[in-house]
Amino acid sequence: MSVSTQSSPGPLRLGVSLLSHGPGQSTGTATYVRGLIGAFGRLRADVDVEVLLNEHGSQLLADLRRDNIALRRAHGFRVGRSRTSRMAAITGGFLCPRRLFEQFSADTQVIHYPLTMVVPRTRLPTVVTLHDVQHHEMPDYFSTLQRQWRRFVYDGGARGATMVVTDTEHARERIIEAVGIGAERVVAVHLAVDHERFRPEAGPDEERLLREFALPRRFVLYPASLWLHKNHIALLDAMSRIDDEEIHLVLTGAPLGRLDELLANAGKRGLRRRLRHLGVVSEAALPVLYRAATAVVFPSRYEGFGAPPLEAMACGCPVASSLAASLAEVCGDAVIALHPEDSSQMAEAIARICTDEALRNRLRQRGLARARLFSWSAAAEAHVAVYRRAIELGPRVIATRN
Repeated sequence: MSVSTQSSPGPLRLGVSLLSHGPGQSTGTATYVRGLIGAFGRLRADVDVEVLLNEHGSQLLADLRRDNIALRRAHGFRVGRSRTSRMAAITGGFLCPRRLFEQFSADTQVIHYPLTMVVPRTRLPTVVTLHDVQHHEMPDYFSTLQRQWRRFVYDGGARGATMVVTDTEHARERIIEAVGIGAERVVAVHLAVDHERFRPEAGPDEERLLREFALPRRFVLYPASLWLHKNHIALLDAMSRIDDEEIHLVLTGAPLGRLDELLANAGKRGLRRRLRHLGVVSEAALPVLYRAATAVVFPSRYEGFGAPPLEAMACGCPVASSLAASLAEVCGDAVIALHPEDSSQMAEAIARICTDEALRNRLRQRGLARARLFSWSAAAEAHVAVYRRAIELGPRVIATRN
């Protein structure tokens, strides 16, 4: 479903809840929040945004200063640093919403939950962002408890919302089918690339950062935390099939307790010398790595969107990517395709993108053009249209205010 992005008369008073944000989260969801809220400050439409934060949210938006954006620290609400304390705070906020909801301004018209969790509940029209339904599509990657939690929190929050936003048409179709939400209430809005950060031109600290990393001369980069669906083991298998031992593999992202297993697998395949895992890198470092890489590889089995291939394209880096789930929609014809379940094909594609300079040049040009199609200003305008539609429809569920 699409929603008209034409401007509507009158100011829009938007509340945004980031109360479920956890400490140290630097995921794609955090990128979405920063990109979207930052773009609201640059909109020509008359949109006033009030963001309700926990103690970690201020860090997430620390560099955001706009006249039409107010950042408010929620009184009497702390999520702490552990998973247990975060879940306890979120549960308390869900069960007793009044003290949190009343911290939004009285003239707020609609509330957006970009982190999916509906805290606090409200009588107002609501918009929930549900990035994907991986727990329905790949249930084996989740424990029984995780699946139950996601069905209650994610599916339930989306069903109760006035409108639902998701990242791609692929995700939209799956949400409608798996969660049982009417098609008229689910809108696909593509995420975007921060073109100020991700660009072909080198930044001021480029050489210093490259010296600190001490990278190999030729390497393929895979920026992905060690989630099972990211398919790192299949990538190791593919790399072991490449005869050119000067092609190295550099990984970034959170280890998630799986790094020792990954290194052991690399050792069994004779890849230990050719593998570097940099962990979570800074926002300044990631574009530097994209520009320095021979290519970016992205063999993921599942993505609700899949921003790293686009970020690499915006930096002028050729990309070899899986086209599973939403990735075909995002990448278009600007990548060489990887088959996530075929290590031999993957190896051939990686070897080709590292050696065929004519192909690399074609992919660079296609990638730069592709990345330009994804802007945060367009995403923000589309969100505003969804907010106005939610205001027209009114609240779907009237929650009791304690």
